[in-house]
Amino acid sequence: NILRLQPYRCARDENKGKEGILMDANEMSLGACITVPGHEELHRYPSPYNDELKAKIAKFRRVKPEMVFLGVGSDEAIDMIIRVFCSPARHSIMVTPPTYGMYKVCADINDVIVQSVPLRVDFKLDVDKLLEHVSDNTRVIFLCSPNNPTGKTIDPEPLKKLLLSDKYKGIVVVDEAYIDFSPHSSLCYMIYRFPRLILLQTLSKSFGLAGIRLGMAIGNSSIIEIFNKVKAPYNISRLTSKLALEALDNVQAMGENLKTIRAERNRIESELLKWPYIEEVYHSDANFLLFRVKRDALDVYHKMAERGVLIRYRGNQPRCENCLRITIGGKSDNDKALEVLRAILDEYSEADKAAGTPAYQTAKPGQH
Repeated sequence: NILRLQPYRCARDENKGKEGILMDANEMSLGACITVPGHEELHRYPSPYNDELKAKIAKFRRVKPEMVFLGVGSDEAIDMIIRVFCSPARHSIMVTPPTYGMYKVCADINDVIVQSVPLRVDFKLDVDKLLEHVSDNTRVIFLCSPNNPTGKTIDPEPLKKLLLSDKYKGIVVVDEAYIDFSPHSSLCYMIYRFPRLILLQTLSKSFGLAGIRLGMAIGNSSIIEIFNKVKAPYNISRLTSKLALEALDNVQAMGENLKTIRAERNRIESELLKWPYIEEVYHSDANFLLFRVKRDALDVYHKMAERGVLIRYRGNQPRCENCLRITIGGKSDNDKALEVLRAILDEYSEADKAAGTPAYQTAKPGQH
């Protein structure tokens, strides 16, 4: 049914490039009820194509414009992939926990089965295990690189092995939401060799534009053409498009922010490794750190929230027992978070001493 689909078309599609009086779409012809400087045409529907924006994204990622799909955050692209490639109550997707939770949420919404194949103990991809569990009904494998919450970037070689395998001929999705924080480059270059590979990206992370909700799927042009048929006709607003264009003209500023976040990430990692009640800190290629505490991580999470610092409890995910994830902020916020965390861990130490329990052991050098 997807392949037979005729996309929604308006009169402006049929008369693209022509100018004149617009009386075709039942818009409010007198204009918007508010005035927003620089946005005089808010009473008009936005472009369903966003050709200029796609061209700038394509240039930035070194792909062709016809390889770019725009969505309301990358979550729309995740949902799109599942709806296009999976039939409800019949097909399945595969995920590799611990990982981003929206893959499963979107599958559940669309009544698609979820197969879970955990990452290895070192949080690396286990391609042999993935291929062992795929079936004829496995249509999409979702991977995340750098992975959320582990921060680890996928090695291209295992990914190539997966894409070249005769055991699996479905779609492979690599979510690169955090790729700009990584020292490793995007896998966009692999799409030309592997047409079943789809990359997910966003302006929410490195560009700092989570509030405008713009995500991308980058893939083979024949797949992107299908996505454009299925999407809502005006899914990207004028405001979003304009701000995204401005951001893509400001890549240098984005790069400066990346340098700051990377430096702060390294500083926090080094600091946490010194603390006795921190059992392990996982090196990260993203804008967050995952670390394991020697006490109840959920209790630490709640105590930090009570003291005004919100981090993320990840101890309910596979291989993440007693783990917490902290987003890297500016220096002052990072210092405050470390101060609060250290105070809580010191309270555990004092409680242990008062109870006469053995003192906590100092973390071993290089324990990460």
